Amino acid sequence: MANTLITSLLLLLILLVITTPSSAWSLWPYKHVHVSNELTTYNGVLHVHCWSKNDDRGVQDVGVGTEFTWRFKPNIFGTTKWTCEVSTDDHRRASFDSYWEDLGQGRREYKENIFWVAEEDGVYLRIIQENRDQYWAKWQSQ
Repeated sequence: MANTLITSLLLLLILLVITTPSSAWSLWPYKHVHVSNELTTYNGVLHVHCWSKNDDRGVQDVGVGTEFTWRFKPNIFGTTKWTCEVSTDDHRRASFDSYWEDLGQGRREYKENIFWVAEEDGVYLRIIQENRDQYWAKWQSQ
């Protein structure tokens, strides 16, 4: 009897989680991904295209010293993944996964905000707590 009650309550909770609008479900806070253009010697627009399995942010033009930011809620199964491709008018391109569930292996700074930075030699992941950028993706010629 107790097992049946526990199982029923668990199923009800799962059903509630799945059917509740994501904005109302506070256990899964929004993630914010930032892609910034710090190509100071290039001094041009960075074209940013980011997408997931269920969403596409389109191509955004990001000027030097500015950023493109979006937010989303990861799914409850831990399979949310975002990919970005960045390119310049001088024929450089880089692709990288900009979000996945174990990004940073539990580091606190990636719980809500993830910062990607396009610099002269490639794309970096900004590690706020250590005040440094980690080299992530090399520019390729188009």
